[in-house]
Amino acid sequence: MAKATDFLIIGNSAAGITAAETIRMLNADASITMIANEPYPAYGTPLISYLIEGKTTEEKVFSYKDAEFYTRNNICTCFDYGYEAVKLDAQAQTVTCANGEVFSYGDVLVATGSVPFVPPTKGIENRANVVPFITYDQAKQAWDMAVAATEKAHAEGRESNLVVIGAGLIGLKAAESLSHHVDNVRVLELAPRILPAVLDDEGAAVLQAQLQELGIVCTPGITADELCGEGDTVTSLKLTDGTEIPADLVIAAVGVRPNSGLAVEAGAEQGRGLICDEHMLTSLPHVYAAGDVTQVHNTLDGSDRPLALWPNAIRQGRIAGMAMAGKPFVTFPGNFAVNAVDFFHISLLTAGVINPPEGEGYEVDILTEGDTYAKFVTKDGVLMGYILLNRPEGAGIYTAMIEQKVPLTSVSPDVFESAPENLSFGEDARWARLHKGYPFDMDRYGRKERA
Repeated sequence: MAKATDFLIIGNSAAGITAAETIRMLNADASITMIANEPYPAYGTPLISYLIEGKTTEEKVFSYKDAEFYTRNNICTCFDYGYEAVKLDAQAQTVTCANGEVFSYGDVLVATGSVPFVPPTKGIENRANVVPFITYDQAKQAWDMAVAATEKAHAEGRESNLVVIGAGLIGLKAAESLSHHVDNVRVLELAPRILPAVLDDEGAAVLQAQLQELGIVCTPGITADELCGEGDTVTSLKLTDGTEIPADLVIAAVGVRPNSGLAVEAGAEQGRGLICDEHMLTSLPHVYAAGDVTQVHNTLDGSDRPLALWPNAIRQGRIAGMAMAGKPFVTFPGNFAVNAVDFFHISLLTAGVINPPEGEGYEVDILTEGDTYAKFVTKDGVLMGYILLNRPEGAGIYTAMIEQKVPLTSVSPDVFESAPENLSFGEDARWARLHKGYPFDMDRYGRKERA
């Protein structure tokens, strides 16, 4: 017999937690059930690599919400490996889990996140020492394996070797954190630069050189052609340049894709992720989606693609929660990528359009000094994107300039040369920045500007 709940949330990360919290704020009495295929309370996924690196503790990783969050908000939780949702019946309004339990719902939120994309590389499947690096369990497994591999290698009188396939954000964070537990780290990347979705060629070259000084050897343009070794253990990789390198541990970090199969099999429309309306409702009645599993409209360049970023998941979860609670106060018009990450002592912040197409009216300013690299992309008199490598100052203001389409004529002419302050903006732009959320139909004096 199905367990009935008013609101069923599939997933226990940023989008799901935010949606549950929002629903409870707006509806004190409705029943809320959360299911997830991990036996843990919500944890900060971005902190996992810092745990392995020794920069934080397990307590902090699992402190995304306090221990009493679920009971205080009267949320029924079913968190264990058997609670993977395997079937969604939109007509019957039920969800079936791997352990056979069935939940009936009034509304359901699919917040199932991303899953690793495993490339069709020869010899990569069913290998004991090839692991992804997305969940806590996966990262903890990689950590334990790295320590064991190094102990074994040293007992054999040699150095241990970690190979990471993929030089995106996940791959490079895995390389950084695990470098403290192995002797040699090699990062392979099929694209011609590291962080191909986040950096341009020049910035990637600067970062690659700095990482190499810290023991992370990246080889863009070269990836694995075959994983070799007897049984289920990889001992070496043949590369696309014809060379072969040793490996004790391989991290598969080529990329991620939306974990949308549950909803798609139920009939939900999908593009590059689940397609939702402005309230995060999918094409199926009473079925909402939020976070990495969705397709997002890029408000700057007009493209549609997944946006696997923590802040975006929180924003979508809040909007979905409002709509599910019958209080659709806010809509989701789309978003653009904003990344903030560090590697060792190296800081990197990027946002918006960073590799603009030629011939479409974009202008680019590049500023370099020492180990810093800054790039600003403008179009039609407004900032469209930036890269700040080892120059974090002012990133929040630059992002606000993109969001609010602040005319460059209203700010100081040297706004890109040094970190801007609020006084760098003209009077009108300062007022708009400081009064974000002010009633849209009033001017700064509280007078009605339009009906």
